[in-house]
Amino acid sequence: MAAQSISTFVSAVRPSNRASTPETIVTIPKPHARNVEAPSGASPITRFLEASCNEPSASPFPLGQNDTCLSGFYCPNSNATFPPQYCPPSSACQISRLSGSVCDAQGILEPVVCKYGHFCDRKDNGRVQTICPAGHFCPTGSFEPRPCHFWAYCPPGSMREVQLAPIYLVLAIDLSILLAIGITHWINRRQKQRRNRAMPPSPTDEATWNTSQSAKAGARNQPAQTWPNRRAHMRADNYDGCVDEDSPAPEQDVTSSPAMQNLIHSITTAVTTSFVGLSFSFENLTLTLTGSKTILQGVTGNIDRGTLFGIMGGSGAGKSTLMNVLMGQLRGTTGSIRINGREDDLSRYKKIYGYVPQDDTLLPELTVRENIMHAAKIRLPAEWTRKAIDNHVNALLDCLQLSHVQHCRVGDPSHPLISGGQRKRVNIGIELASAPMALFLDEPTSGLDSQTAASIMRLLHRISRIGITTIVIVHQPREQIFYLFDHILLLAQGQTVYCGPTEQVQPYFERKGYAFPGNVNASDTVLDIVTGDGAVYAAGTGTSTSMPALIEAWQTMGHHEVQQYPPAYSKEVIGIHKSEHVDEHSERELETGLQRTICKRGAAWPIQVWYCFERASVQQTRQKSCFIMELGTAACAGGFIGLSTYPSNGSLFVGLFHPPFTLLSTRIDYLSTPQLALLSAMAIGLVASAPGFWIFGEERLVYFREAASGHSRSAYYIGKVASTIVRMVLSSLHFAALLIVLATPMISFSKLYLVVLLYFWCIYGLASLVSVFARRENGPLSAVLASLATALFGGVAPRLRTAEEWHMLWLWRSCPGLYFTEAIFSENLVPFDYLYDVDAAAQYFGFKLRRYGMDVGMLFLIGFLYRVAAGILMLYFHKPRSMSIWKK
Repeated sequence: MAAQSISTFVSAVRPSNRASTPETIVTIPKPHARNVEAPSGASPITRFLEASCNEPSASPFPLGQNDTCLSGFYCPNSNATFPPQYCPPSSACQISRLSGSVCDAQGILEPVVCKYGHFCDRKDNGRVQTICPAGHFCPTGSFEPRPCHFWAYCPPGSMREVQLAPIYLVLAIDLSILLAIGITHWINRRQKQRRNRAMPPSPTDEATWNTSQSAKAGARNQPAQTWPNRRAHMRADNYDGCVDEDSPAPEQDVTSSPAMQNLIHSITTAVTTSFVGLSFSFENLTLTLTGSKTILQGVTGNIDRGTLFGIMGGSGAGKSTLMNVLMGQLRGTTGSIRINGREDDLSRYKKIYGYVPQDDTLLPELTVRENIMHAAKIRLPAEWTRKAIDNHVNALLDCLQLSHVQHCRVGDPSHPLISGGQRKRVNIGIELASAPMALFLDEPTSGLDSQTAASIMRLLHRISRIGITTIVIVHQPREQIFYLFDHILLLAQGQTVYCGPTEQVQPYFERKGYAFPGNVNASDTVLDIVTGDGAVYAAGTGTSTSMPALIEAWQTMGHHEVQQYPPAYSKEVIGIHKSEHVDEHSERELETGLQRTICKRGAAWPIQVWYCFERASVQQTRQKSCFIMELGTAACAGGFIGLSTYPSNGSLFVGLFHPPFTLLSTRIDYLSTPQLALLSAMAIGLVASAPGFWIFGEERLVYFREAASGHSRSAYYIGKVASTIVRMVLSSLHFAALLIVLATPMISFSKLYLVVLLYFWCIYGLASLVSVFARRENGPLSAVLASLATALFGGVAPRLRTAEEWHMLWLWRSCPGLYFTEAIFSENLVPFDYLYDVDAAAQYFGFKLRRYGMDVGMLFLIGFLYRVAAGILMLYFHKPRSMSIWKK
């Protein structure tokens, strides 16, 4: 009977006696004939089993006691009578297994892992190896075909799934973006042409229009060299169709100007007090820094409301420091400051005063109107309607002579789209948009030519005539600018040299023994005197020209002398009746009116969030080249990493087979999947860190300016964060689409995309945190280094087990790279848990499997915490202590 069973088995396994179909592949190695000396009494079955290996003299090792065939294996010959065996491999097979390849069975009864592109149905106990059908894919060790997703490329015999749907989606989005850019460009150009045709001559151009036409009519009779340079004639800077006209034009009758009357009406509506301006008086202001360095000492003066008040002095005289003290930006001063006759701190009134820094703090992507409109919507009374705000901004643009360039982008100083004079007007307009009661300006004429500077100062003079108290720091003004000031304060070594009417400056110093040459600018003479260089003007008089002598002269008798010579001008506020005597109103009424005005100012917090989000979104849509570059970089990064793993044909993990088939294992490959995750994390860091830094790092000065003026810092921050979501969604989509098409990992596209998106979320948050600390020029590099560090702490090298030995596991656990790597590692290994000992691989690194949800949650949480930390630092620990920090 035993001999008959062996004969039947051998006849069954011979290829000539076995039916075959195109879908069935059976490879049965023929055992070598050899003499087997079995022990006496050995049965024929025992003799056959001992001779079933291919290699001569090789003794098989039983892998089971019954018909054992694990899922994913091909066991064509074994059954309950003839259980599977392990045969010692040949040299060629051993080399193949050490290289990670699968060799043929080394014996008749040895199982072999199911070949890629095929599946071995476990319903048949792995006895049939079938080609994977179309629309499915079968990696090595498949026991059933895996269905491919929609629009995936999976021909018959596929070992991996090539998902094309993400590529189609990316192409559709990119084409839509390019189409939208083209349509927007066409619409903008048409609107620009229409505006240029309908645009009336600018206010300052009207003064020279007739002269220009007459000159053109006689141009043929004039030699070419007699034409004056156009900039010298009327300063017209043409940037992208935006023309600046800053030449001195005849002063318009502002009382009869409809725009001025509209502006006056809107300002009086925004102010609930009986006067528009604030008055200031300060006495014995002294500021001493650490190290006993005195910046201000005993500065005393008065600033009437509705006054154009100038502060002059040499470098280091304390001009900016005094302005910061008046605005409440510097602490630790001694002396008193009175506002409207009441001792108070101006920082409490930040919603009703404006500050124009020396440097331009504009958003270059926005137009002139958009820059001013945002400030108006944020800072004007909350109950104002959109129509009222539009009317206020329209009147302001007309008064600032910016209507003809209101739809032009401002650009930045290195690539200006409007002129310097227009940029300065926009800066002033941003503060006037809030209908302030006082306006502080730090050297508004710096960097401007003389004509433009005079135009700016005439504008400020008209602003003061509305009733707004205007305080200006100036340095070496022209004489016509100098005498536009109602009052002037001269500082030397942080102390007062003169404070009083501008028209009394020259008589005051003449009484002190100084002579003013008739052919020299009076302001230059005054500045020479207060800086200690006035000896040439006091020659032969015996007058001491040192700065201490000037300071002492003012402190002893100077202020009394000025009071004996009252100002000759009679100031009248245009269109608004103002009380010049605070005594007519009780202190309580004044305080109540100011508090009512302050409480009404500013949009509600959710509205501010929306306005900031809206503005940031407009900025990003206009940064087309940067946006397209980021998408292209993300796609290239994902594609390069995918190409690096493309030769693996989707086989990114090889582990030990489950017992009892462990002896059949090939060389393990634990590193391919975590290395794919590590490279992806590093690439995402390179792609997203610099753009994430520029979201906040480029606007630090704008943030400081808006925060100092009463904007909600949290609303600004949340609006900026929300505006980056679309950018992250599209960048991560481009990265994940190229990666999954070329690398073809086992993780589904939806899960890969989610984890990539959340890692972008983390890197953007980390970059925003870096932007709080790093300087602008070093910020992008610092953000890249920080993102690379978080990727390296992903648990690949060094492994988590090594980190635990170093007692630094907390550092790895606090980095998003760990959860990013763990999620990809788990989703690529778990589908093979029936075939390989995936838990051993996870234990090798220290990862935890089957917790994708937790990994995703931790990525979101870490990115959220990065933003919370950055927001807290920006809100509470990264505020400018003085306005001078804006220049750093």
